[in-house]
Amino acid sequence: MVSINSLAEAVFAGQSGSYESRTRTGAYRSPNGTRIEFQCLSVRRGFTARGTAFEFQGIDNAYVQRFGISSRRYPLACIFTGPTHDLEATAFENALAEAGLGTLEHPLYGTVPNVTPLGEIDRIDDLVEDIDTTIVNVELWTTTGTAYPQPGQNFENEIAKSLGLFDVELAQALAKQSKLNTIARKANAIATTKKFLTTVSDGLQKASDTVSGARRQITELQADIFHAMDVLIDKPLQLVRQVVGLIRAPAKALSAIEERLAMYQRIARDLTSSALATPADTLAAGTALTSRTVTVTNDFVIADMFAQAAVSGAVDAVQQHQFTSRTEAIRAAASVTELFETVTAWREEQRQALVDIDPVNIDTGEAFQQLQRLVALASGRLVEISFTLFPERHITLDRGRALLDVLGELYARVDNDAIDYLINTNDLTGDEILELPRGKRVAYYRAQ
Repeated sequence: MVSINSLAEAVFAGQSGSYESRTRTGAYRSPNGTRIEFQCLSVRRGFTARGTAFEFQGIDNAYVQRFGISSRRYPLACIFTGPTHDLEATAFENALAEAGLGTLEHPLYGTVPNVTPLGEIDRIDDLVEDIDTTIVNVELWTTTGTAYPQPGQNFENEIAKSLGLFDVELAQALAKQSKLNTIARKANAIATTKKFLTTVSDGLQKASDTVSGARRQITELQADIFHAMDVLIDKPLQLVRQVVGLIRAPAKALSAIEERLAMYQRIARDLTSSALATPADTLAAGTALTSRTVTVTNDFVIADMFAQAAVSGAVDAVQQHQFTSRTEAIRAAASVTELFETVTAWREEQRQALVDIDPVNIDTGEAFQQLQRLVALASGRLVEISFTLFPERHITLDRGRALLDVLGELYARVDNDAIDYLINTNDLTGDEILELPRGKRVAYYRAQ
């Protein structure tokens, strides 16, 4: 395996943009923090696109219903050489045997947090020919971690604690990965941050009328950050807290949870599609001069901070919402997971592109690991509470009927809260509120 271990070697070899420059020494960090380096001759990874194919008689094609993707699998033949190869291999085996989740520093695919060995782990020691080499074969899988924590664990407290830890880790990642050692770089970082702040504020302002109650707070928060940017740019923790405070401002708004989650989906899409957030496209187009490579990296690091904060905003939104139906809770869990997977795919693609121009700027993944834990906790909580909520049921009207008439039949109550609930859970139009038409399928939620 050709491995370039430092920027100096990459420059010396004259291959800073070559395939070799994108490889590095592999390593595994165990749950207890032990870091073991290894070599590989070849690598691969894979995942399964989950779903079901439905065949129809007389139709040449099939309808494929997708259900997301499986864990990513990293099969590795880890090679240890030298006079202590057997001891290193034994230490590696012990690290793999530890309970909990580790971190893979892949030789080619970057840092992969929250991995665990699965399946058979075998070791090969050649006592005749390659007596100074040991090979350990293992397959590491990505995992959601604690999607279903231990019984009795308080989800609300765990999520609140993880949100605080995430903010700190996000600030540390911003400080470690951005390079603001010149006036020009600092000025560019301020401009980039302001641009993303505007993108976020625009996304929040486009929210529904029920969320607009938080608009004054959003406007004030944005103005405060803009005015203090010259100071905040040198204080990552304060900057991150201000940004996440802005992004999470609508989390407690009295609106349908679907609207709030759709808002965070739009914000994340607008952030990650920005030219400043897509170094892969910039490098492919050849528009990034060598003198601007640090600026390109800084722009992505700031975009990454905003995108991860958007996912944390969605987690905070489902944490604050009082769910009333099983369907609502399950849909919210799927929406948060989808948002996380979208941001994850974007991060992987862009970070791989950055290896070409900055091979020593490696994300160690602490903030992202906390975000992954947040999503797992939120999903676990939603799945758990869904079993205590009413299932979704339907009736189809055989004639036009008044809203209050149907409401009284379904819920045996006609107060304002019940009216709003029926309207919101069925997305009724103005005409339908006046009279529900014949053939209308009405969803309702009750035990029987």
